[in-house]
Amino acid sequence: MTSLSRQIGVLILLAAGVLGLIASATPAQDTQRGIYAVTKGGEKVPLYNDCRALVIGVSDYSNGWPDLPNAVKDAREVAEKLRKLGFTVSLVENPTSKELKDALNKFIYEDGKEPDRALFLFFAGHGDTEELADGTRLGYIIPTDCPLLRDDQRGFGDKAVGMNYIETLSLKVKSRHLLAAFDSCFSGSLFNLTREAPTDITEKCSKPVRQYITAGREDETVPDRSVFKQCMLDALDGEADLNKDRYVTGSELGMYLDVKVVNYSKGGQHPQYGKINNPKLDKGDFVFALSAEGTVVMTANQSNSSDVAAAEKPTARKPEPSKAHSTELDKEYQRILGEMETIKKELEKDVETIKE
Repeated sequence: MTSLSRQIGVLILLAAGVLGLIASATPAQDTQRGIYAVTKGGEKVPLYNDCRALVIGVSDYSNGWPDLPNAVKDAREVAEKLRKLGFTVSLVENPTSKELKDALNKFIYEDGKEPDRALFLFFAGHGDTEELADGTRLGYIIPTDCPLLRDDQRGFGDKAVGMNYIETLSLKVKSRHLLAAFDSCFSGSLFNLTREAPTDITEKCSKPVRQYITAGREDETVPDRSVFKQCMLDALDGEADLNKDRYVTGSELGMYLDVKVVNYSKGGQHPQYGKINNPKLDKGDFVFALSAEGTVVMTANQSNSSDVAAAEKPTARKPEPSKAHSTELDKEYQRILGEMETIKKELEKDVETIKE
């Protein structure tokens, strides 16, 4: 029995050795949390800890506006694309004015309270423009219960969400980057519409920014079957990577949509894009990180949680062990397995002896 106990102890120790070898052969997970861009020179540029999105679609209108049957469907497709890109997404369908403002406030005050975060807002639905007393024109997005401006000016003012309201919310965001895309047509005169050629990823991209894209001008009509939405999905598949650096910036996205939507709509839509007219919030550039195949690249594990929708979590790629290291591990592994097999046979003999 003493011999049997000794052999069992040795077997346990050898099994522990095998487990140790397996553990040593498996590279440790990258515990650094966050999303980084890598410049062409190999420098890491820290961008975000995570990315959040609020996606809104309005199809069913009840106060004079024609329905847009595909708007909610479009919003769902955009939400799914963003989840695949690692975003935590909140999807809101057919909100009333109160529900729309509540969703925006929650997005800004809760999701937008983290400095190292990217925020993306998408709205699909009707838009409108109002001329103000000084001759300037103010754009609006329209919830389900908003009346037509020409029929009920006061009701329109109560229900519609103006771009001045969006601008105010943009200033309240603590997160570094905010990009808002509106699949609607209205005046974008509130934005600074200067055009910038796409540039390589640098430290400049990590500076604060508030960026906006609209599907068309105020005098244009967005069709229910959205060209803008499809072009945006193509862009986020990597088509908008204009300088082929495996990243799509907000400026690249705006430039891509400006060209493609005009082309596919045969000149019927002219997207507007630009940054907030604020010198402290117009230096950076929103960044979507893409691989060569058009999928998101995370250099560290991303923590995503939401009571609305949980995003898919891309994981960091593990470094492969060197060939020489693998060969040595294989030899040691085989040696231990051989010793375990020998002890197993001896144990079987001892057990048979005990039975006799």
